[in-house]
Amino acid sequence: MLRCLNQPLNPCLNGFAMGTLALLLAACQPPASMRDPHPDATPNALIHESSPYLRQHAYNPVDWMPWSDAAWEKARAEDKLVIVSIGYSACHWCHVMEHETFEDSAAAAFMNEHFVNIKVDREERPDVDGVYMTAVQLMTQRGGWPLNVVCLPDGRPVYGGTYFPRERWLQALGSILKTREAKPERVLEYAEQLTAGVQQAELVDVPPLEGAKAWGTPDAFGPADALLLDDGIDRWQQLWDARWGGNDRAPKFPLPTNLDFLLHYGTVRGDQAALDHALNTLLHMERGGIHDHIGGGFARYSVDEKWHVPHFEKMLYDNAQLASTFARAWQALPEATASDRAALKRAALGIVDFVQGEWSHEAGGFYSALDADSEGIEGKYYVWTAEELRAVLTEAEFRILAEVYAVDGKSAWSEYESDATANVLMKWSPDAEIARALGLDEDELNRQLEEIHAKLSRVRSERVVPGLDDKILTAWTAMMASGLTATGSAFDRPQDIDRARKALDFILNTQRGDDGRLRHVYHASTGPRIDGMLDDYGSTIAACLDFYQATFETRYALAAAELAEQAVADFYDASLGTFWFQRTGGEALFARKQENDDSVTPSANAQMARNLFQLSALFNRSDWRIMSDRMLAGALDRVDYWPSATHWAGLLLWRTAPHREVVITGDAESIAAARRSLQAAYTPQLLFAGGSNENLPLLEHRLLGGLNIFVCEDGACQLPVASVEEALKLLP
Repeated sequence: MLRCLNQPLNPCLNGFAMGTLALLLAACQPPASMRDPHPDATPNALIHESSPYLRQHAYNPVDWMPWSDAAWEKARAEDKLVIVSIGYSACHWCHVMEHETFEDSAAAAFMNEHFVNIKVDREERPDVDGVYMTAVQLMTQRGGWPLNVVCLPDGRPVYGGTYFPRERWLQALGSILKTREAKPERVLEYAEQLTAGVQQAELVDVPPLEGAKAWGTPDAFGPADALLLDDGIDRWQQLWDARWGGNDRAPKFPLPTNLDFLLHYGTVRGDQAALDHALNTLLHMERGGIHDHIGGGFARYSVDEKWHVPHFEKMLYDNAQLASTFARAWQALPEATASDRAALKRAALGIVDFVQGEWSHEAGGFYSALDADSEGIEGKYYVWTAEELRAVLTEAEFRILAEVYAVDGKSAWSEYESDATANVLMKWSPDAEIARALGLDEDELNRQLEEIHAKLSRVRSERVVPGLDDKILTAWTAMMASGLTATGSAFDRPQDIDRARKALDFILNTQRGDDGRLRHVYHASTGPRIDGMLDDYGSTIAACLDFYQATFETRYALAAAELAEQAVADFYDASLGTFWFQRTGGEALFARKQENDDSVTPSANAQMARNLFQLSALFNRSDWRIMSDRMLAGALDRVDYWPSATHWAGLLLWRTAPHREVVITGDAESIAAARRSLQAAYTPQLLFAGGSNENLPLLEHRLLGGLNIFVCEDGACQLPVASVEEALKLLP
């Protein structure tokens, strides 16, 4: 599956590809230019866009165009190369390149004369970002944003990279132009090879429908498949950071899919090392500077191995998933100390409070991101000098805060863009140790910290707030609905369940058109637009299934099934046995792409395979179970690095360890009480269904009067029992 970015990504491109073109480029001289720090005040075509990222570039002197047929028609008509520059509103290095290069009139003049220039918001167009990111990773073995690609007029890439300093960027552009003029056949040959590589990247070789394995049956996967999980964990464990958690490298990303799998695997296999590593990682994240202790929520990643200094952008997809992960960990680790479990709960609910307070749209969706920068300085909104803290707090409060967060000690940020010593607040010890050092019990310490944090929050709110990306993305809103469902269930918070329902209703009523298809993005100024991608369907179906199991509100299970039918019709390739990321019949890019590797979000194909597995049980759909099994079998053939395949690995656990369906019928009050009791613990191998009428196939013929709890496996149920205590005896 997806490897680390410093590892080879794909053998499809041979030695010719980058080597020959790089030599040609290196032989050329950069164009002469002068630095002009004042951008032109006349807006370009991006002024008409709703995307905050695109509008950030609307006053660049570069003649940016949005991704559109018109831009590509212009390139073909003028036979010009195309610059496709991709980023997102919260991206720090996107801002740096904009200020250094795209606001420079001389650089802009060169780009305008020789290229058609297209700006893309990667969050609006993950399909475009996906194919060009793969191309750049094949070229350079690296990836990230800003993503800058030079393409032929037909969209095929010939050169690319991430952040470029101004002079290097201009040199590269000049070199590409001269190379195309001198050796156009070499450029075309390279484009063809690179396109072939992108088309092959991440493809899964799904086994045929007819074969030795009885797809969709309990025997489809056996002990040998289960051993893949153990072997994968053994290899992965060598990469763990035993001190700080996560993988033993920097930068460090939260990667909730990894942590969810460790909780799942550790619980099912009884692997204490997996559970301990998940807990250690989550606790260090909760204490770290990546965690906004004042306002709640987490930054996208830390630049160091200690989770201390983040790139300060906050993304909805991270926080949505982490709300679920922290809540699941709280349930999965009842034997952890009270202090550690309190930290897990504090992190989960801090995310919920932050998202509700700053990212909640009245229509039901959630905004996308907060910028890393404010006043042109990364992290300025979040960091504190000792003088600033003393001005806000009493001396006693400052002494507590300085001890808790090691102010001007370990928490000092040496690379802050200011002469003042700033602190990225981080706890360097567990709460119990800090409380002992202060002579307080933990409850009193946390009570005082809440008051101190509230003071700091009021002062911080008077600072210049980082820019808000106020577009609403279907997939990310669905992830937040799942997060709220998790916190609502784990911590018995009906308000979270209500907010999750509102989010799902927004997607189903506003983002789903009359044709049954989802739209990808919503903005208050434009409404729903852009065809939904596979991740929109995968995340929404998963959120509907999560919510159904937490409430037994049947319409969400039915909506999940309807969306699955739509996804199969629009995205499934019967000849390959997997889903494309873009729908068939949608806009054609230079290559079609699948998404089979986990990254900071689950792979869309893995998500769909998991959804189909669960839906097959609820709706007695053997065809969906078969599709899921074949996708999983194909993914297993590619697995050589479990951290990028953990969503698939969780599905493999469902298929190789005892998995049960729990059906609860009776009157509404009895059903709700039984459901809450059975779901109080962490139950990753159970699928719940219930109700007082036969509204789903799994409930048919199971309304017998009074409370009845059925424990089933692959649709075969044991005799019903009438109490939670009896049901627990039937569960593994």
